[in-house]
Amino acid sequence: MKSTMFRNHPVLTASTTVKSLLVTALVNATGTGAFMSGSVLYFSSHLRIPDDTVAFTLSVCALVTLVTTVPLSAFLERFDLKRIIIVLHIFRGLLYSSYLLADSVPLFIAVTLVVTIADRLSNPASQALLAAVLPSDQRVEIMAWRYSLQNAGVGLGALIVAVAIFLNPDFGYPLIMVLNGLSFFIAAILMKPVDTAGTLAVMKRRNVFSGEWPNPRYLSFVALSVFFLLSDALLTVAIPLQISDRDDATAGLVGLVLLVNTAITVIAQPRMSRDIVTTEVASRALVQAAFMLAGGASVIGIFWLFSGWLLGGGLILGVAILTLGEARFIAASWWISVELAPEDKRTRFLAVYSLSATAERAVGPLIASFVVIQFGGVGWAVAAMLFILCAAAVPAFKFVDRNPSETPV
Repeated sequence: MKSTMFRNHPVLTASTTVKSLLVTALVNATGTGAFMSGSVLYFSSHLRIPDDTVAFTLSVCALVTLVTTVPLSAFLERFDLKRIIIVLHIFRGLLYSSYLLADSVPLFIAVTLVVTIADRLSNPASQALLAAVLPSDQRVEIMAWRYSLQNAGVGLGALIVAVAIFLNPDFGYPLIMVLNGLSFFIAAILMKPVDTAGTLAVMKRRNVFSGEWPNPRYLSFVALSVFFLLSDALLTVAIPLQISDRDDATAGLVGLVLLVNTAITVIAQPRMSRDIVTTEVASRALVQAAFMLAGGASVIGIFWLFSGWLLGGGLILGVAILTLGEARFIAASWWISVELAPEDKRTRFLAVYSLSATAERAVGPLIASFVVIQFGGVGWAVAAMLFILCAAAVPAFKFVDRNPSETPV
């Protein structure tokens, strides 16, 4: 029975194109994990860039991408998606490798600005390519496996760098940029077998800003997604800071909470995604996600009144529920953000949708620190009510399928 189940697994039975995309995601994420885990230390300790300069540069670059991502994504619609992604992989590999030589503030700022823009362009382009080549009835499940592999890759990259820095900092810090740059070059090679035959023809309009743009309903969904994505700030900002403020909670609890979050994401994301094959199901999944997020916040708020093992156990339970809600939302958002976009305008629509994550990263930590950290259990109750309001708002969108057919591989 089990052997039959594995033989029929959507990943094992997938085309060469799908397998290439999944392996590319794993390799790419390994480099990204290396960069995420040690880049700030590399900038400050190895390149000797002042801490305030690093923070200011990262903030300014994030603001710049808010303005540049959408128009540049619209421009990229004129070209073949596969070629765009290969070029972006090579370009990003060169840029991240150039950090090895960015030993002055002007060079650091210049490289960071260009690499941030390239990173932001890559996401909507990749999402548009996945939507174009994946069969519609397997799209979200395969994207879920891709997401799980990315999380596993991030963990692997972080582990490699942590061990390397521990053994030899002079070798470990440069390894961050070498590993990340190399991952992009390998990813570019792995993209070669991807078959884009049958996808939409290249756009030839002279005016790249002509044609359809996201309508008010799509923009409203982008705004709603910002509130759903606040769960990330609760997990990565609010909980660690609250634990650090309590004398009766060990610092190791932060690492345990993040480990639980990562493990559940890797294991549960495909299971939370496989039934989403229509917009109606995706719409129901959004409501389910909101109630799970509200439930997780409520559990954390209740157990925050206790201490010791009750606090630790309740916190892990609440984080587990929050993570499942987050996984359900991500799966639903993959379907809806793609399905509501015209097939030949997906890159620009998905670029607009990606701004929801950018906005959350900007306001999420502030909201988490003000509401949850300042007010403790009451703040968690407010967070739960916010997610319930998200659930109540979903039916008003009346989501329906826009593109009933997809081009299978």
